[in-house]
Amino acid sequence: MTLSCLSDRELLAGLSDARATERTAIAHVIRYLAEVDRRRLYLAEACSSLSAFCVQRLGYSENEAQKRIQVARLYRRLPQALVELETGSNHLTGLFLLSAHLTDENVSTLLAETRGKTRREIEATIARWFPRSDVLPSITPLLPSTGDISVTIPGNGSYPASAVDARSAPGTPASSRLQPLSAVSYRVEFTANAELRDKIEQARNLLSHALPSGDLAVLFERALDALLELEVKRRLGAGRPRKRRETKPGSRHVPLEVARAVWERDGFQCTFTDAQGRRCSERRFITIEHRAPFARGGPAHAENLCLLCSAHNAQRAREEFGEAHVGAKRLEAAAHAKALDALVGLGFERRPAKAALETMRQRGAQLEVEPLLRAALALLVPRSRRAPHGNVGRASSAH
Repeated sequence: MTLSCLSDRELLAGLSDARATERTAIAHVIRYLAEVDRRRLYLAEACSSLSAFCVQRLGYSENEAQKRIQVARLYRRLPQALVELETGSNHLTGLFLLSAHLTDENVSTLLAETRGKTRREIEATIARWFPRSDVLPSITPLLPSTGDISVTIPGNGSYPASAVDARSAPGTPASSRLQPLSAVSYRVEFTANAELRDKIEQARNLLSHALPSGDLAVLFERALDALLELEVKRRLGAGRPRKRRETKPGSRHVPLEVARAVWERDGFQCTFTDAQGRRCSERRFITIEHRAPFARGGPAHAENLCLLCSAHNAQRAREEFGEAHVGAKRLEAAAHAKALDALVGLGFERRPAKAALETMRQRGAQLEVEPLLRAALALLVPRSRRAPHGNVGRASSAH
């Protein structure tokens, strides 16, 4: 379509019509995304999240996806917000900025106050409605680019802190950034607390003979190599043959050699595949799960095990046992996590505390934190040393 033959008036009128069509189209997209989100249809498309679905299946950039997802979820909470977009009273970025602040109580007033405003004006309105603490004035010099990985640490004279603009890396926390500089190098930047800064300095001092330059890139690479080796050994074993431990009846334990075979076979990636043969790309929050459910007698054999991300694992559980079952399991997990934190806070080591809670789970203990905590304490503390019940209640409520 060529526009060069249109008069000025026709061109501007056509642009206005196209803009109205664009607003309507975006509003339709938002409605579709909201329903896809509600039904979790992205899971069937081999995506672990709505964000991954928008990027991998719909072709949006991360920034475009983030805005549309936030507004879609705002629409699910407050449907009237989408009318602002359709009528042109507000724009997608404005609704995105407002999404974290709009409630049933303020939606009418705040939307009315921001109609027709630019992004900067909306940010000023939000700042007036929801003021934050002042930022201390500072000047933060940036290191010159060397082509190598650089990590900036506040307060270290040779490695001065540098500011991070969250807008330059959509979806990335303002305190960290991983930015490609070339085909083989990246800028790595994060904010360290005082304790981490001290650990880094101690490591540099201890390695001063082996690493005279104190190069942080080399230091972190060595540390990550050691961490990865330790974690791989924890998950897969050291690679040496070991005596196989017999699995107890009713135990969910997966023998280490079986776990190793599953992790290596599945390539440390979620194995869910959609109807088109596309595999979920998620590599985080991965666990070994049973194909035929453990609760229905599924064995801990490599053929019956696979790697799933948390989203597809939950979806499989919903399909097998129903939404109510998954909800109950989430409540149980939350109660056990709170009870475990309380026990650790009371001075117990994490491993025996976790074992006591697992025993309570197998016995069908109540989901409430306080009864669960009392039952676990009965296993962990000899009767002669137990505190009065009132003290336990106060201790658990503090956590």
